[in-house]
Amino acid sequence: MKRIKFKYHPNLYSDKILVRDEGVCNCCGKTVTEYIDQVYTSANVDCICLSCIHDGSAAEKFDAEFVQYAEKVSDPEKHDELFRRTPGYMAWQGENWLACCDDYCAYLGPVGISELEELGSKEEVLSDYATQVPSYPLDVVNEYLRKDGDMTGYLFRCLHCGKYRLYVDAS
Repeated sequence: MKRIKFKYHPNLYSDKILVRDEGVCNCCGKTVTEYIDQVYTSANVDCICLSCIHDGSAAEKFDAEFVQYAEKVSDPEKHDELFRRTPGYMAWQGENWLACCDDYCAYLGPVGISELEELGSKEEVLSDYATQVPSYPLDVVNEYLRKDGDMTGYLFRCLHCGKYRLYVDAS
């Protein structure tokens, strides 16, 4: 089966948001084995196949979005692609998609301090994170940030300059 590629969510197939189970897409009616069940809509929707997300038909049919919040970019088409044609990610308080170079960043996945150290970008990433409003104090982030912990980091990378960015959320 050919995998659908999402510009802003390149690692979707290794992300927890992807449900791997048999279901019937509420949009196209096809039986699928991979789908998304996290959808922001007033309709009763619990299974959207990746094709219907990618082509925008699910967003159109259910007046739905797949991302809760994102930093601002100037191009409405980029906004539409992120919110209406890209699966979100799982976060404690809801996802917040970061931007850079007037475009949304690619979401890479959850991280903790050890993953940032392995990446060799811990100081740079935390320095950028400290400029976000709101943000947790860096001493708290350094002590408690874990990939699968009660305080989790969500790592992004700019599609243009390659800069890593971090969103932090806690239970």
